[in-house]
Amino acid sequence: MKLKEMLSFFSSVKELKTIWKVERDGKGGYLAGTAHFFPYSLKKSLLHYIRKAKVVLFEGPLDDQSMNQVIENGSQAGGATALIEALDAQTIKKIKKSTGSLFNDPNSLPLILPFATKVQDPLYAHFQNLRPWMAFFHIWSNFLKERGWKHSVDLEALKIAASLRKEIIFLETIEEQIAGMEGIPMERFVNFFKKIDQWEEWAKGHARLYLQGELEAIMAVTNEFPSRCPSIVENRDPVLFERMKGFFEKEGTIAFVGTSHIPGLKKRFLEEGYTIFQADER
Repeated sequence: MKLKEMLSFFSSVKELKTIWKVERDGKGGYLAGTAHFFPYSLKKSLLHYIRKAKVVLFEGPLDDQSMNQVIENGSQAGGATALIEALDAQTIKKIKKSTGSLFNDPNSLPLILPFATKVQDPLYAHFQNLRPWMAFFHIWSNFLKERGWKHSVDLEALKIAASLRKEIIFLETIEEQIAGMEGIPMERFVNFFKKIDQWEEWAKGHARLYLQGELEAIMAVTNEFPSRCPSIVENRDPVLFERMKGFFEKEGTIAFVGTSHIPGLKKRFLEEGYTIFQADER
């Protein structure tokens, strides 16, 4: 790691490095890879780039109504029981240990399950009453929050764009995003849970590489994450690109998408005759 990178990593002010300048015929904008969960705020860096923009694009809606729709769809019984039944007793024990107080009280259930009855094992009830993707992401997000991951690059960017009164466009509907999560194969959840001993290492590695802007290394370290699958990445890349490319034909666009979409989108921009290079303006 270079001296400048080391100072940046230990500084309280973190910079957005997973951002690319996209240009063609003197027009274009920026393509930024986000982290849905992150241990640091990138506010100053995000302000720098969003101030330049006229239009700010996001993958999908992030408002309270849309998030409630996600919870409602995810809080439907079916599918996740098979997931917990595929896990061995040792893995189940590690899940409980790694999620703080989430499953410690046998007379409590996750807050997103207000309708559920009290049961002997809250972890089993968690899976019994949720869709597989919701059961996983509730555990994963809790795991990260227990370790100080209280920020979201997406949400931080949205708040800044709204405060600056920028035009905000969502590229997908919440229904399309839910359909993508429904398409994540069960075995990817099972395999990731079985490697829970590596979660801490993977999370720290991802944060470090994200702050360095090392795209190839980020893709390698997140390869086993459940959402690194066709229904979330490969199937959505062309849709996201078709819906965003018209905005890049004008000046002043910045698009925020999950970092896993960046390789596919970069490829498509290059095929359309754009030049694209990693931005470093701070």
